[in-house]
Amino acid sequence: MRPIITCEKPTYRKLILGLTQSNDETILPNRKQMLKQLTLNYNAHVLMLTDLIDKQNYICTTADIWSGNNKSCMGMTCRLIDSETYQRKSYVLGCKLIKGSHNYLNIAEVMTEITQNYGIHYSKITHTVTDNASNFGKSFRTFSIGSLVQSISEVGDLNENSSDSDNSDFEINSIEIMNVEKLFINLEQEQLDLHDTDHSFYLPQHLKCCAHTLNLIATIDITKITDTTYLQLSESTFKKLHSFWNLISRSTVASDKVFEMCGCKFPVFLEEHCKTMESLAISLDKIQGENRSFLGYVAPTILVLRRLLIAFPNQKHCKPLSLTIIKAIETRFSY
Repeated sequence: MRPIITCEKPTYRKLILGLTQSNDETILPNRKQMLKQLTLNYNAHVLMLTDLIDKQNYICTTADIWSGNNKSCMGMTCRLIDSETYQRKSYVLGCKLIKGSHNYLNIAEVMTEITQNYGIHYSKITHTVTDNASNFGKSFRTFSIGSLVQSISEVGDLNENSSDSDNSDFEINSIEIMNVEKLFINLEQEQLDLHDTDHSFYLPQHLKCCAHTLNLIATIDITKITDTTYLQLSESTFKKLHSFWNLISRSTVASDKVFEMCGCKFPVFLEEHCKTMESLAISLDKIQGENRSFLGYVAPTILVLRRLLIAFPNQKHCKPLSLTIIKAIETRFSY
C-alpha cells in the first residue's frame, strides 16, 4: 500500500493519464478527495457488516500478527454461514497497529477493540482461530469466558469431592486451590485499567489453527526422535543430499551431468521418508486451502492421516518417524 499523497505526485498522475489516454487532469482526485471517498466507503462497509453480523446467531473469527518495517499489525477476519441463504461468507474485520510488545494484554485489547467496532459481543463468537503462539494462548487462558467457567467448575468439583470420604483415589494435593472471588476482582481491575469506558474485556473460546499444528508436527516434533539408528541414517543421508544440492546449484557442469543421469534410483531410506511425509503434506494442503478449508474437513483428515501412518507397510528405516508423527497427532489433536 502507498500513502494517499501518492495520487498528487506528478509521475503517478502522468501514469494514470497515459493509461486513460487523456490530457484532462481534472479527472484525477487530490488527496483530500481520496481521503473523503475512502472514509465514506469504509463507514458504509462497517455499517453493512455490522448489520449482517447482527442478524447471525453465530460467527467465527481468526486473528494473526505479523511484523514489517519495524511495525506490527493484527489482522482479524470473520467467517459465517448466512442465516437466510446458508452460504459461507468471509469478511475482513480490521488490520490494526499494535503498539508495544506482543504480550497477552495487548493482544486481548486489540482483538476486543476490533470486534467492538462492529458491535460483536463475545458470546456470539463460537471460536477465535489463531496460530499456536504462546502469547495468543495466554491471552485466551486469561480472558476467555470459557476458561473462567472451567476454573469455577474445577473449584466446584473440588468442594464436592473433598466432602466425599469414600473417594480414596481423589488427591487433594494435586489440585491448586484458588480464591475465585479474588480472581474476578483482579480480572475486573485489569479491565478497568485497560478500558476506562468499556468493562466488557472478555474473549471467546480459543481454537488453534489445525494447519499450523500439522506444520509444527512436520518441523518441530519429528526433531524429537531419539532412535539412534534412524538419527544416524537420517543425518548421514541428508548431509550428503545438502552437499549434492549445493553442488548442482553452483556448478552448471555438475547440473548437466546430473541431468544425464536422472534415471538413477533413490536409496530405500529416501523412498520411505518421502512416502511417510507425503500423507502429512497432502493433509496439510487440504486444511490450509483458501476456498475449501472448513472445520468439517479437519477431523476426517486427521483421522485418515493417523490411520495411513499406522497401516504403513514394511517400513525398514522410517518406523520411528511414523511413530513420532502418530504420537504428535494424538497429543496435539487430543480434543
